[in-house]
Amino acid sequence: MYGPFRVSSLASAVGSMLLIAGSLPALAEDASTFYKGRSLTIAVPNAAGGGYDTYVRALAQYLPRHIPGRPAIIVQNIPAAGGMVMANQLYVTAPKDGTYIGMVRGTVLEEELFKNSQVEFEGRKFNWLINMNSDVDTCVASPASGIKTISDFYIKQAVAAATGVGAQSYSFPIAYQKILGMKFKVISGYRGTPDRIMAMQRGEVNSACGITVSTFRSQVAGFARAGKVLLVAQAGLDKDPRYPDLPNMLDEAKTPEARQMMRVLFAPLALGRPIAAPPRTPADRVALLRKAMTDTLADPAFQSLAKKVRIDIQPMTGEETARAVDAMFTISPATAAQLKFIIGK
Repeated sequence: MYGPFRVSSLASAVGSMLLIAGSLPALAEDASTFYKGRSLTIAVPNAAGGGYDTYVRALAQYLPRHIPGRPAIIVQNIPAAGGMVMANQLYVTAPKDGTYIGMVRGTVLEEELFKNSQVEFEGRKFNWLINMNSDVDTCVASPASGIKTISDFYIKQAVAAATGVGAQSYSFPIAYQKILGMKFKVISGYRGTPDRIMAMQRGEVNSACGITVSTFRSQVAGFARAGKVLLVAQAGLDKDPRYPDLPNMLDEAKTPEARQMMRVLFAPLALGRPIAAPPRTPADRVALLRKAMTDTLADPAFQSLAKKVRIDIQPMTGEETARAVDAMFTISPATAAQLKFIIGK
């Protein structure tokens, strides 16, 4: 008398179990086999041919040989809103399975500190994989300016060429003026570093900051060797080891608050080319990608390519990158708001 009822109940129970199983995620695959037959997308926060793009495409050539399964690499350029759209996409909508990663601009991370309403991410929750290059900025002056040492910035008028508000070529000298008390005046509207250097040669301006060491070495060093430009100071969380005797603007900050603001200002330089996976990416895949990227940057073939395309490689591990991001958020909200006001964000 109970047969039909029991069979029906069993069938119903099995059906329910299958329905539940279908709604659950597939069993996790071992990271060592996950990438076989798959592709890995690396998002880039600028257009093809730009600096970030050059770094990622160089990495993409040799990264597969260091990932088990040798996935195909897809480079996706998302230049909208200065990298903000890419960072939001990486955090919110990108796959969280290890098949999608991206290079995040340090200046975009800074916008979280400044309470930018466009920010949809939390920088400390990204899974940081590596930082391909930690950079340092420079300030240069023309011989006609009379500016030869960092002390001269306090007593001589430094008319600095900049691209526009928001660019480091603008925000750095403005910060030096308003935080350190140096005599900077900023003239905006120049297209880029070569244009700014030519403006110095024409006598329109007599100085420029917001020129990273890597850019100085590739675009300005020839002018310096010819005596047409003087390298006066560097700016960064640490000195560039190639210029140990060049003074650091950070050391000019005389109060704890001023030093904290300067450190936040320079943090995007240290985070020059950081790559992250989205939150909730499986930990074993994060670990695998961290190792693969570290191994790629140590690969002689990659190093040869980096030299050929003239990109500096001064890397941080994923763990070091995460600590550098964490350090940005030690600034108090009030000091962050003051810095935002000073640099016109």
